[in-house]
Amino acid sequence: MLSFVVSLCVFVASVPLSGGLDGGSLVLNEIMIDPIASGSMEIGQWIEVYNNSGDWVNLSNWTIENAAGESIQFSSYMLQPDAYFVIGASSITSENGGYTPDDLWYDFSLNLDDSLILSSVGTDFTESVNWDGSWDLIPGCTLERVNPGWSCSDNETWQHSTVQFGDGDSGTPSTQNSVFSNSFGQNTWAFIKAFVR
Repeated sequence: MLSFVVSLCVFVASVPLSGGLDGGSLVLNEIMIDPIASGSMEIGQWIEVYNNSGDWVNLSNWTIENAAGESIQFSSYMLQPDAYFVIGASSITSENGGYTPDDLWYDFSLNLDDSLILSSVGTDFTESVNWDGSWDLIPGCTLERVNPGWSCSDNETWQHSTVQFGDGDSGTPSTQNSVFSNSFGQNTWAFIKAFVR
């Protein structure tokens, strides 16, 4: 029995030969818009996506676009279920605020009034989030999605991170969001809006 369990664990941890693409399996999960611990605002910016499914996802099928029409085309990478992937402006941790990105973007940036659209090539899936001055952004804090299964477009679904990382900004790159909640009671309105659409 012990040998069976060990071989099963090895199988689960190995990368599959091909990965299924599951519509809305990849979601926007955390956004660092206005860092203060980095060398500059642009150097410290990053976006985290999360595989909210039970299937492996090939990131090469996905793009992120901002309000200016700048886009990120992910490289080929198989992201396992329930895993995070951080893409940002710089890999130099002494300059970017102290996080380690999984990949870098080029000719892309985030503004205090902006939007992101995540889309999947070959499917009808898109999700978007727009933020502006009404969101009361806190410098040095990421916007974290309360629950990856809830609607991306509603500001009730996003909250400021409550834990520090790296050189002093607040956020949770590559780990579960500090504001994560699966409680109906804590976020009733956001929960209802996510499923009424």
